[in-house]
Amino acid sequence: MHPGSSSYVIYCENNYVPYVVKNKNLCGKIKTTSMVSIILPFYQVSPTAFDEAIRSIAEQSLRDWELILVDNNADAATRQIAETWVGKDVRIRIASEPVQGIAFALNRGLQEARHDLIARMDADDFSHPNRLEKQVAYLNDHPEIDAVSTQTAFESELDQSEGYDWFVQWQNGIVSPEAHFLARFTESPLAHPTIVFRKSLIERYGPYSTENVPEDYELWLRWFDAGVRFYKIPEPLLIWKDHPQRLSRNHPNYSTEAFWTVKCRYLAAWINRSMQPDKKIVICGAGKLPRLRANLLEAQGIEIYGYTDVKARQPDGIHFIPLPKLMVPEAWLLLCFISKRGVGEAVAQHFSGLGFEEGKDFLIC
Repeated sequence: MHPGSSSYVIYCENNYVPYVVKNKNLCGKIKTTSMVSIILPFYQVSPTAFDEAIRSIAEQSLRDWELILVDNNADAATRQIAETWVGKDVRIRIASEPVQGIAFALNRGLQEARHDLIARMDADDFSHPNRLEKQVAYLNDHPEIDAVSTQTAFESELDQSEGYDWFVQWQNGIVSPEAHFLARFTESPLAHPTIVFRKSLIERYGPYSTENVPEDYELWLRWFDAGVRFYKIPEPLLIWKDHPQRLSRNHPNYSTEAFWTVKCRYLAAWINRSMQPDKKIVICGAGKLPRLRANLLEAQGIEIYGYTDVKARQPDGIHFIPLPKLMVPEAWLLLCFISKRGVGEAVAQHFSGLGFEEGKDFLIC
């Protein structure tokens, strides 16, 4: 019997997993009805937040899942929290990954996963009770979609978090597959801990990259490059928590330079595959920072014809094209590399008014 209950535990092998039933007559080898393998790495995390994160999965309205807690060299006290939950719920188990780094831990979780759908969860976030039920239902009803995320609610311990708050609002506004695709070179269009995806994507396109890159954004761009379609459930079904120890605030893999390096790699691949040979590439942004980022694109073998800007400039050493001369969509591929908030939207509005098509004649990057 399951400790402290009238349930019975079925210990199964191969394609069978431990499962709890109320009727002892059902004990034996039965095929699991679990649908989702949830991967939750843990290392350094608040004990309270970690316990609440696991609890938010244990209390999901969807009951058919397994939770893989990946110990990435956590301390004994944190490991004990995980072991306590393993003792409470036979759907929860621990895997260990000795190589430090979230990509290594995630890949360990993928190796351990038994089911056809993979969900992500972070050790300091909180999933709403019907999160998984809604995501699994959407994937079941829409076989053309391979990855579904959700909107997030943002909570921060820091006073200076306006940038993250704006980013979350931007992300939450991206719902359809088409919107995700157009936004892919602007920023990461979905929150990693909200994703549920078909495991077949890993089998076709490989696991998380262990290079010095943002592992989630690299994976999304790899999938976008292969034509994978994303959807976002327009409800905030996860509380995304911000704090000083958050990896995206501290780890070099999430630096602006790391994002731009991987972005330019896939942007170059898209240009080589999709751009008409008579189009000339013009960078929107002639200041120092856009030009440095353009160098990353040139390092991928992309020839840049010139630069333009919303400001009147006379820069040295580059071919500068005044904005009013960029009138004919067929002649140009415009890449907006200006990072100032709101400029991308203004550029998109300006060129859309001239008949330029976003995703074909210009991209906001």
